[in-house]
Amino acid sequence: MSLNWDDLQVLLALVRAGSLTRASSSLGVDQSTVGRRLSALEASLGTTLFLRSKSGILPTEVGEKLIADAMEIERRANKIVETASTVGSEPTGELRILGDHWVLEHLVDKFLPGLLSTYPTLEIRLSSGASSTSSWTAATISLWFEDPPQMGDFAIKLADVPFAVYSAQNCTGEAAGWVMMQDESTTRRAPAKFMEKIRERSEPVHIVGNDPRFLQRAVKHGMGKGLLPMCLAEADPDLRRIDTPEYRIYRTLNLHAHPDTVQTKRVQTAIRHFREQAETLFSSAAEEEIGTRTKGNPP
Repeated sequence: MSLNWDDLQVLLALVRAGSLTRASSSLGVDQSTVGRRLSALEASLGTTLFLRSKSGILPTEVGEKLIADAMEIERRANKIVETASTVGSEPTGELRILGDHWVLEHLVDKFLPGLLSTYPTLEIRLSSGASSTSSWTAATISLWFEDPPQMGDFAIKLADVPFAVYSAQNCTGEAAGWVMMQDESTTRRAPAKFMEKIRERSEPVHIVGNDPRFLQRAVKHGMGKGLLPMCLAEADPDLRRIDTPEYRIYRTLNLHAHPDTVQTKRVQTAIRHFREQAETLFSSAAEEEIGTRTKGNPP
């Protein structure tokens, strides 16, 4: 029995993608090829590496051990490439960035064009979803609000991101009712705590969503007032900020880096640029008008 690097690449693509369909897309082959290569690998090893279900695939105990070994081989291979590079060379290779959907969209608009213009040999892969997906993902930077580091992650505070309550611009008075953000993470409950504090029991909640972009559209269509990041809302001419002190909150945005790849040149370069630009990226000119900060604290 022998294993080659192609076998291990299939294994890593599967665990990172979570399904045959997404793995085939990342590898640039069709789904049947991925399924066939996985079956051949399992047959050669005489064991099951993944449990299949309608919702996707999960590694078995044996699969997890083999994946950990494959990741170590990948890490060493990447280190060889980096060591072979000259000191003055540009960072190159794949850089995965995980985070909330609206944060990644904001990076595409305001951050990534400049980064790729400076370092065109980087390959950026964006993925929104739960922070736990980073556990099998190499060369990863994750951006999460309030989450503590997990599984040995390197973590730093990037910025205090201002949020404020907005209503539709054409709303003559204060909008009746709310649109409300519900973060799916059990540790990131700052929006929920904020709502518990300021919403009157008599005020209805009309829309609940897990992404500020959804809520931004709901607010501008007059479905209620809602808590939105100022870096998004201030640029929307259809929204009006409600200037009430208790209607403001700051959320702490943390950067997490995968422990296996935090020292690679591409990750270190990205971290440096994030630290230099974070305050500008996630603040707004209107923030200067706000007096005393009311910061959202993690639970």
